[in-house]
Amino acid sequence: MRTLAALLLTALVCPAPTPAPTPAPVPSLLEQGERLLQGKQYAKAEAVLLKAVEADPTSARAHGNLALALLPQKKVREAVNEGRLAAAFGPSSPEARYIYGLALSADGRPIEAAREYEKVVALKAGEAVPLEALAGAYAAAEDPRTVATYEKLIALKPGVARFRASLAEYLWQTDRLDRGNAVMLEALAAFPADPGLALQYGRALVLQERLADAAVALESARRLGNSDPRTLALLASAYERSGRTEEARSTLTAATDAHPEDASLQHDLGRLWLAEGRADEALAHLETAARAQPGSAVFQLDFGRALEASGKLAEAEQAYRRAVALSPNLPGAHFALGRLLQREGKKEEAERELAIHHALYERGRQTVAAADAKDATASLAMAELNQGKAAEALARFKSLPESAESLRGQALALQRLGRHTEAVRALERAHALAPDDARIELLLLAERSRAGEPQ
Repeated sequence: MRTLAALLLTALVCPAPTPAPTPAPVPSLLEQGERLLQGKQYAKAEAVLLKAVEADPTSARAHGNLALALLPQKKVREAVNEGRLAAAFGPSSPEARYIYGLALSADGRPIEAAREYEKVVALKAGEAVPLEALAGAYAAAEDPRTVATYEKLIALKPGVARFRASLAEYLWQTDRLDRGNAVMLEALAAFPADPGLALQYGRALVLQERLADAAVALESARRLGNSDPRTLALLASAYERSGRTEEARSTLTAATDAHPEDASLQHDLGRLWLAEGRADEALAHLETAARAQPGSAVFQLDFGRALEASGKLAEAEQAYRRAVALSPNLPGAHFALGRLLQREGKKEEAERELAIHHALYERGRQTVAAADAKDATASLAMAELNQGKAAEALARFKSLPESAESLRGQALALQRLGRHTEAVRALERAHALAPDDARIELLLLAERSRAGEPQ
């Protein structure tokens, strides 16, 4: 029998082996996909989650996550299919129902989305997220339950400003202006330091043509820290249109100092100086705008006007010719060039340009007449818009001859669909066709403000 000393010696000389560390568990395909989703690596998440769905075709969680990976990639149809499968395999899962609702909303199907959100609200009573989604779907569908749902949401979470803002926006869009204004005034009283609310109210007042009140609200937004270029442009326009030219100029001067790279602000300030007959002050700003955006016919045209007013006729002619080349159907460019050529004694070419201007003017008049002849189509499109059928209204407005009014209708429909960047493009075309239409100019400024906000 070995002695105790021998045993101790053996233990010291030959220690017991250290156990190997337990390997970390390998994440499942589903877990890998969810991590990629959290990291916003949507294409990689899609690839992994497709394998997860293949491995377990009845997994509601896998189909739902795959839908979430597809949506940011604009693969809406595929997301709807995956969301439907998630809801089918997880009928009592609020997450699956919610994801299916998100996909349906993205596909422009708010009525079907609302049905899914209703089920989520029933499963998750007292939670704000599904209730907000339901209110948004009701609003998109012009459902009569919209206001009550928003009011329930506000009562549930009175400390969240955006719920009140969304209700006000819905009321404005459905032509209940006074009630929308009242909701927003209550929101401003509850959240007096919120610059976003002040901006939203100012924007709405601009579109209601309450320009003096709009200026007060937008000035409040600026005072609270909202001094982005589009807010300042909208504020300056409200001042200008309400006859407060000095305040408009002061606002634009401060705006161009803060944002010297913004061509639109430079153009607005130059245009304002030019309208007051002060071409020397206008010239530098309009030149900056024209150089910053050499592809803008309107900027080149106004730069030419400033050059002509400053007596620089040869340079003005070049600017007008650039405007004509950039936009051959812009009547004002042909008129300005033709008039200048007359001044320079170039009679034959002047007559040619003025004839083009006249032809374009007549074509525009005929387009308006054709649009008037299709009044029933325009009226039906507007009725569809007011019924919450924005996609149908958009298609109908697009079927009309292109005019300032049909483009304005398209922009209103795009606005309802949340496609603000496209609305801006439509309004820019409308503004080019009707540069003196204040309604279009103000709507364009408001949509530029919306398009600049995080979506």
